[in-house]
Amino acid sequence: MAGYRSYGRSYGSGSYGSRGNSGYKSYSYGSSWDYWGSYFNDPIEDDSSLVVKEPENYTTPSAVDIERKANVWKKTAVDQIKELARVCYFKMIGEKDYLKPEYADFSKLSEENAEAMSVKKELYDKIFDNFIPGFTPLEQAIAIYQNMSKHDPEYAEDNEKSDIELMQGAKLDFDREVYFNPNINDQLEMNEHSKNKKMSILNKVSLIGHLGEQFKVEKEVDEKIVSNSDIYAKKMMRDYAQIAQVDLYQRLFPNFPVKLLMKDLVVSIPVDRKEQKQKIIIILDYSGSMDDPFKQDWVNAILIDRFRYVMQGEAEVFFSYFVDNPDEMHFQHVHDRQSVIKFWQTFSNDPNGGMTRVGDMVERIASEVGNKKLMNLNIDLSEEKPEILVINDGQDNIHSDGFPYKVNAICLDEQNNQLKQLCIDTHGKQVHVDYESNVKAYSETGEEIIC
Repeated sequence: MAGYRSYGRSYGSGSYGSRGNSGYKSYSYGSSWDYWGSYFNDPIEDDSSLVVKEPENYTTPSAVDIERKANVWKKTAVDQIKELARVCYFKMIGEKDYLKPEYADFSKLSEENAEAMSVKKELYDKIFDNFIPGFTPLEQAIAIYQNMSKHDPEYAEDNEKSDIELMQGAKLDFDREVYFNPNINDQLEMNEHSKNKKMSILNKVSLIGHLGEQFKVEKEVDEKIVSNSDIYAKKMMRDYAQIAQVDLYQRLFPNFPVKLLMKDLVVSIPVDRKEQKQKIIIILDYSGSMDDPFKQDWVNAILIDRFRYVMQGEAEVFFSYFVDNPDEMHFQHVHDRQSVIKFWQTFSNDPNGGMTRVGDMVERIASEVGNKKLMNLNIDLSEEKPEILVINDGQDNIHSDGFPYKVNAICLDEQNNQLKQLCIDTHGKQVHVDYESNVKAYSETGEEIIC
């Protein structure tokens, strides 16, 4: 990408999304219910502690595969996902007899194990009665695990609750519309990072949908009544002169005279319709501190969510990375399905820039829009005043006492109170996401806990 070559890897190099297992070393482990461990160097994995029997025609996912797709390395978490994957397979074939014989009779277990088994079975039985997203048992297992833990599994060792405690009261409340949306699922396959972290990113897309009116995307439709047009719209009757435009079926109503008297009828009238897509300017923090799997999961989820509206014909996005020099912003115009595909072909999940200056970027964008251009793009947005969405990690320098118009921001990891207040002052919204994926939104109406 022009303008950012000085920051190391080229954005379009394609060398993104790959994560090794370095740093995830072997741990000693103890009891079957709560211990640490690593299978990663073992040629044969020991699944004897799993309480769900192995299906005849299904191979249990390996620990390496689970680590790659879900970023877990705690042995109890790996085993939990293995069990969930087996149960999801049994659901697919309609077989509810999924427990190993030695675990089926709780009366033969110790009190501690019987209690744990009761919690497990309660959750596993729910799987058969609820919609679970994912096209494979492993994808479904990861979705369930992340749903019940309410935090990213890669940070599971920081959670004080055991996996059994996390299972208690788990709600399998998945938004079917998000997980089945073709414009979302297609994008997951366009980027290597997204492809490997499907369930984690889908869960985050689902949360973004709860961010409220300030993050709502919709096409603006302006209709004007005219005397002649090929386009007709259904409107409530305003004048008795419109009686000729009343559909025939309404004339057959037994109470038609009363409805006519009250003008309680629908008429088809010619209109001139103009549709205007919502314009969104997105600037993404490319500093080195953003080079983190947790942050990049959220980055991809936010972009996928915004781009689904592009693919639906409801929005246009103008995207650029940013660091500290406004002159180096280089915008891509993402306006249809083909441009979304092109975007993901060059997008980088490996940021490595320096310090950032958010205020300088916002003020420069406002100046460019006022001059009827946008850096490298010869496009006039001056009549539309597009919204600006800043995606950063909260460690940015703001360098501004006030933004020229509405700005939204999503801060990952650290909160930035100055940026929060500047967004609120422009009637925008600032969202803070911490490492446990707790999401809080701040706007003129106050603080809102999303999850």
